[in-house]
Amino acid sequence: MSAPSTESIEFRNARVLDGSGGDAVTASVLVQGGRIRRIAADPAGADREIDLDGAVLAPGFIDMHAHSELRLFDRPGAPEKVTQGVTTEVLGQDGVSVAPVPTDLKTEWANRIQSLDGRIEGEWPWTDVAGYLDELADADPAVNCAFYAPHGNLRSLVAGFEDRPLSDAELETVRAELGTALDGGAFGLSKGMIYPPSSYGRDTELEALAATLGDRDSFMISHVWNETDYVVESIERYLDICHCGGCDAHVSHLKVGGQHNWGASEDVRSLFDEAEARGQRVSFDQYPYTAGSTMLTALLPPWARRGDSTAIRERLREASVRERIAADIDDESGDWENLARAAGTWDNILITRTASGRHQGETIADIAAERNRDPVEAMCDLLVEEDLDVTMADFVMSEDDIERFLADPRGTFCTDGIFGGKPHPRAIGTFPRILERYVRERETLSLERMVYKAAGRPADLLGLPDRGYVEEGYVADLVVFDPDAVVERPTYEDPFRLTEDFDYVLVGGEVAVGGGEPTGVRNGAVLRSTEEWGGRTRPSTSRRSF
Repeated sequence: MSAPSTESIEFRNARVLDGSGGDAVTASVLVQGGRIRRIAADPAGADREIDLDGAVLAPGFIDMHAHSELRLFDRPGAPEKVTQGVTTEVLGQDGVSVAPVPTDLKTEWANRIQSLDGRIEGEWPWTDVAGYLDELADADPAVNCAFYAPHGNLRSLVAGFEDRPLSDAELETVRAELGTALDGGAFGLSKGMIYPPSSYGRDTELEALAATLGDRDSFMISHVWNETDYVVESIERYLDICHCGGCDAHVSHLKVGGQHNWGASEDVRSLFDEAEARGQRVSFDQYPYTAGSTMLTALLPPWARRGDSTAIRERLREASVRERIAADIDDESGDWENLARAAGTWDNILITRTASGRHQGETIADIAAERNRDPVEAMCDLLVEEDLDVTMADFVMSEDDIERFLADPRGTFCTDGIFGGKPHPRAIGTFPRILERYVRERETLSLERMVYKAAGRPADLLGLPDRGYVEEGYVADLVVFDPDAVVERPTYEDPFRLTEDFDYVLVGGEVAVGGGEPTGVRNGAVLRSTEEWGGRTRPSTSRRSF
């Protein structure tokens, strides 16, 4: 992070949305030394004066679920994020990430998460969360970064990638390591209940970790066990675990997958209402697309994903294994997260990235037809050929459920951006899409509520004392835009089309985007929980005005 500029900037005639959800006010906003120094009806004068002529000035957007852990070392300028108004990314998602890691499992972890989080040259120079955050700070990212402690990584410190209960002693070690990760800068605990080894966690183990979080008034973040046929039961189970442990519950990339499940968003919101009625704090993040995106291995039944990468690849070569995989996918009575069945057809599974670059932008149905193979055979062939390094987009959701969650003030927004190849356009288009499609065209939510959910709400959840709002003394993470002009540009065919409609984006008071173009300024801060909280306990805040 660079030293704050001594130049003062004043935005005049701004339509200020302060992040609380309240009505806009017309004001001049003075920025100097990285902070908002003055908000008033009349201008005060500055080194640089910019007349916004009624354009919106709002707090910078917070991407509550990002996968840029390693990408920021190669592309620290983060043009895909700053050009859509994102000033802060939250990393360490889905229970599987880059830290902490046992020294002897660094290579395996690097192989496992490369499809999600990218890759860097050489062995990772860190083993713990604090070390990773130090390295990230040295990369001088253009965006602020926060990090969750991933459950699977913590579990691997004592059990590797074994699917078994932890002993009492091992569980105490994991709880202590969670405390170390929080002290090292993590804001909460993420878990991914379809991703090994996080998926191996038993409920008693998760309740014990929830208790550790509860002691600090922190929170758990979860990709739940099932987002399709058992989405309601999975969320209820998760809320119960957090309630028993005494911590807040946050659901990752909330969705309802599979056409036969559409409409279950009503039941999910009822669960949230019931949890709040018993005194539990509930939140979630969401991206505004009908397709999800993850590693292609997520289509495999859980038994087929056990072991290390080599074991999985060798297993997938066997004809009997492929027959069993096909049978499990076709079985409507299975209780696992059957994303292939939720998609309904192999035309709805789009390959977004492969290690070799082949087949990107093709569906599994396309690949199967090209090879004259059964779709399951084609999928397994692809995974073996690409050393499991394949990502996909799966079209499984309905607009009605998406809009129902978007309107809920308990939610926040995320890109869940997985880069490389021809990625899902959510990585680059989430925030413009919300503004164009759901605020302006469909009026699913007001602009005021959108800004609250994009900035104020996530800042409160993370416990950030001076970000997420346009207030005097706060860090000047700001966005300026005309809400009638913002359009979503990336598509599934051409996903890297950057947004050009944010006039200014400031990170820590420095202009990261000017005239819709990234400036190359890299002024992001690596945020650390205990520093932001002023101690070991997350402050409980809610600054909304509605």
